[in-house]
Amino acid sequence: MASGSTMALETTRPRLRKSKIQPEMSVSELKAERMQQHRQQGLENDFYCKCFESFHQLVSTTMDATQSLALQYHFNPENSPSGDPRLIRAIVSLRVALDKSRAEETGAEQEWKQQWKVSSVRQSSLRWL
Repeated sequence: MASGSTMALETTRPRLRKSKIQPEMSVSELKAERMQQHRQQGLENDFYCKCFESFHQLVSTTMDATQSLALQYHFNPENSPSGDPRLIRAIVSLRVALDKSRAEETGAEQEWKQQWKVSSVRQSSLRWL
């Protein structure tokens, strides 16, 4: 399949073979399967929501700190930022936001792996955010 294209899951070869071999599901079995799929989709949505909220908070804090520094430099360009307490506070704020974002990302990833029964021992080189 081409990159970015989609296909209905029910039309893939393994699913078609499985549907031909397996007996037809009863209404209650079908309902139970659909409810399980719904729960799994909800868990996945929760994971991505947590990642988005963490990213949004990091962006917001970064923008606040950047605007604070830019405004100070704009109104007082002669001040050296190296000893400025506002700069130090901005740096600390960014550091705290980054640490919090990393912790939230790790927590969301662990929760996601636990829900999908993915081994959390193996460290992924891919970062979520």
